Amino acid sequence: MSRESNDNAPRANKRPTPQELRQILQLQKRYVEARPGGRPASLAHRDLSGTDLSNLDLTGADLTGADLHACRLDGVRLANSNLFAADLRLATLNGADLSRSDLRGACLRGAQMERAKLVGADLKEGAFARGESGRRADADTFVTRATDLSSVRARGADFSQAILSGASLANADLADAVMRHADLRNTDLRRTNLTGAILEGADLGFAKLTDAILCGAVLAGAILKGAEVAGVDISGAILDPGALRDAPGFDSVKGASLLELRPEQLLDKLRRHAEWVASNGRSGERAVLSDTDLSGRDLANANLAMAVLRSACLRGANLTGAILAMCDLSYADLREAALSRADLRGAILVHANLGAATLIGANLGPLEHVGAGQLKLPSNLEGAKLFGANLKSAKLTMARLGETDFGGAILDDVDFAEADIAHARLPQAGGGAGPNSGAASARNLKAR
Repeated sequence: MSRESNDNAPRANKRPTPQELRQILQLQKRYVEARPGGRPASLAHRDLSGTDLSNLDLTGADLTGADLHACRLDGVRLANSNLFAADLRLATLNGADLSRSDLRGACLRGAQMERAKLVGADLKEGAFARGESGRRADADTFVTRATDLSSVRARGADFSQAILSGASLANADLADAVMRHADLRNTDLRRTNLTGAILEGADLGFAKLTDAILCGAVLAGAILKGAEVAGVDISGAILDPGALRDAPGFDSVKGASLLELRPEQLLDKLRRHAEWVASNGRSGERAVLSDTDLSGRDLANANLAMAVLRSACLRGANLTGAILAMCDLSYADLREAALSRADLRGAILVHANLGAATLIGANLGPLEHVGAGQLKLPSNLEGAKLFGANLKSAKLTMARLGETDFGGAILDDVDFAEADIAHARLPQAGGGAGPNSGAASARNLKAR
């Protein structure tokens, strides 16, 4: 058995006429609606390049070896479909559902897959026969080909429990992707953007992660044995203690250590920052506490307005009633932090982790009358993780919530007026949860 590149894939055969395609899709529609005479679309090895199939229900369709190059497949339902060795280069699959589909050996190079669903999909390498016509293929006539997802844009996509072992994801944009318990063994993730990705329980054994960006990613319980991590940026990432210590290239990992401050040093910084705020910057010094370990510290009622706490560890810290307006908390670890009644107007919480934090009555609305233009500055929680957080009666007016995950959060009486919730992972009606989220309490959401 030999190995070949995706460029040597089996070529699709003739292109169906518009009439043929229309008839195939009509039978597919009858099939998904369980109507008599329906059957799954059989489009194996057909040339469909450039075709617009967006928003169709192609559940269970056979597209083995099909040429879907540059197809429009946005919102298409392809769950349980066969896309073995299919050519999906430069296709648009935004919001598509490919759950449990067979994508072994497929080529998706450069495809657009934002918020696509690939739960349980099989994307490991494919093996296919190359025997001559009329001859039975033997072991020597089989070739294997890795699934190619290099340079895909799959921000916010759900790869939970997907099998990606041996696949190429080099240079891909997987920011905020959900990859819980995914099989990523021996996967090529070099220079891949995994900012804010959820990789809990994923198997990354012997994966190539050189120069990958894992800022704010969640890797709790992930297996990283033998992974190549030279040049990886893990600023603000959540990892198990010692998870990367023996990994090749660990010495060049960025963001692997935190600064320590003695209690008196912290008090001095807080005093000088309060003076800086009160004097409008004429005296004192702005608190810059990025990459600092402040876990468990008592900062109740502290004035940290406009402080810089990027990638700081504030796990379990007491910030009850603290003034954090316009504070930069990007990539900060705020798990189990107490933030009830905190003033977070205009704060930056991009990719911050607030798992199990308490934010009862917290104000995450806009800071008003900013600058000469008297602007309203909204809080930014894009990509933030609020798993199991308590936001009862919190104010999120006008907040930016793209890819914010509220899985398992308590959202009773939260004010979402004018908030950007189009791509937030919110609880669904009926008590269920939104995409990639656990169950949540969400009574009386205010979203006027």
